[in-house]
Formats: sequence, structure tokens, C-alpha cells
Amino acid sequence: MKIIHYTLQDYDKAIELHKNGLGSQRIAKILGYKCRSVVEEWINRGRKPYYFSDKRIASSNSKANIERMRAMNKITQPKACKIAAELNTKKLKTKYKLLTKELAYILGVIYGDGHVSIKQRRVILSAIDKDFVLNFKENLEKWSGFKTRFYLRNLKLSKLIKRRKPQWVCYIDSIEAAKFLKNFNRNNIKYCNKAIKYEFIKGMFDSEGSVTLDGSIHIYNSDKSLINFVNKLINNLGIKTSLLSRTCVNNLTLKPITMYKISILGETRKHFAKEIGSSIERKKERLVRFINN
Repeated sequence: MKIIHYTLQDYDKAIELHKNGLGSQRIAKILGYKCRSVVEEWINRGRKPYYFSDKRIASSNSKANIERMRAMNKITQPKACKIAAELNTKKLKTKYKLLTKELAYILGVIYGDGHVSIKQRRVILSAIDKDFVLNFKENLEKWSGFKTRFYLRNLKLSKLIKRRKPQWVCYIDSIEAAKFLKNFNRNNIKYCNKAIKYEFIKGMFDSEGSVTLDGSIHIYNSDKSLINFVNKLINNLGIKTSLLSRTCVNNLTLKPITMYKISILGETRKHFAKEIGSSIERKKERLVRFINN
């Protein structure tokens, strides 16, 4: 049996027709209702449609009902969250533990601008460069077998940051993916072939790298152990680097932090530009310009 939800517009039309002298049966025919009992409730007893009833609205908004709903939520919400998590947890591809080029790039991004949350069971990237986020999206879908969410958002402004560019967001919800990426042992990358290492560094460079107009190439990060690992990995590929540190102030917390910078040196910058490169068009253009000049 189909349930009909009448609106306030239906109610107002019936009342207007009744004021013009029409009875319930005639009004029901004009409005196309099969049963006139609904119209009789409206015009004879003064009842509004169920979801617009003054009595129902007052009862729903009463203090006693609000307290009752809060007490119920404390019992039902944890159970509902647990059931939803089990139902919505899709399995990753059977070979997701293999260290492929897609996974290497994802890891590089995750150690940079990306984020993994086991509590929210989410793997996410938010950045201003659409081509960067699209490349991450493509690699994430190939590796996980999931269809990612992708959209544009405007971040709220704060007192410290008064101007922000819109950001592109890409993410998947998977407790399995979140746990795997969060607990991944990055030392495994040292024993892989060059193609895997190149993709990992490319992910880091897309996230934390920069190319100046004169072709200077840098990678930044505040995690000393991570930056040392990336620096050694780059050196093992035959690319010369220098590693410097400096203390600066975090724009959000206003607390001093130590930032580490890897600089690619000399002619090995061409090696870096050709073999590693970037998926971000503005960085790619500067790298190509440096090689050509």
C-alpha cells in the first residue's frame, strides 16, 4: 500500500474550496483524492496533515521528548555506528600489499600533504592543484579498487589566515586501507627497483616540493627521520643533494618549528627532472624549461 504524504499546499487548497461552499466529496474529486475521509478531517475537525500538525510539532519540540531522544541516542548511536562501519567496509584488492608504482606514489603523497585517519577510516588529500589531486585519485583507485570521492571546497578563514584558495579534495573510506597505509614500513621501499623509488619521491615532491624560476629544486618537511630517509633514497639513485634545516614559525599555532630542506644539486637536477618530474603542471613547466635552457 502506497503511503501519501500530504503537504500544507494540499491542506490550503482544500480549505479554500470549502470556503467557496464545496463539500468533502466534491473537494476530494477536484484534488484527485480517492478517499474523502482525509478532506473531512481537515475541514470538519480542523486537523492539518500529519507532518504539519501543530500538536505533533509541539510534542516533538517539548523538553520531555528531547530528553527522551537523547537517552535513546546514547544507546542506539554506538550500535548503529558499529553496524554501519561493518556494512560499509569494502575489501581492498587481493594484491593491495604488493609495492606497486601506484602504492609508492600514494605513500609519497601521504607522507606529505595527504592524511590517513584510522578513527575516521579515511585516506584523503586536499590541495589547490587540481591536476595533483586527480593524479592521486587515479593512483588511489587503481591500487584500492575503490571509487573515490572528488569535489571542490572552500575552507573557513581564520584570524591568522585571511585569504585561502579553494581546494580540491579526494578521499576513500576504508578502515583496511587506513590501517595498512598508517602502519606501512617505509624501509621496504629501499629494496625496490628504480621505478618504485621514482614514484615514491615524485609523490613527496608533488606534496612538499618546489621549483624556482632558475630551476632550483627543493623538498621540505618537518619530520627529520622522514627527510633523512628521502634524502638517502635520492642519493642512492645517483642524484646529489644538500640537506639544511632552519627554524620558522607555524602560521596556525604561532609556535617555532624546525623545517628541513633537501636541495637537488648541479647537473643531477636534470636527472631528477627527467626521471622523477611532477604531475603538477606548473612544476612540470619549470622543470622542462630548466632542461631546455
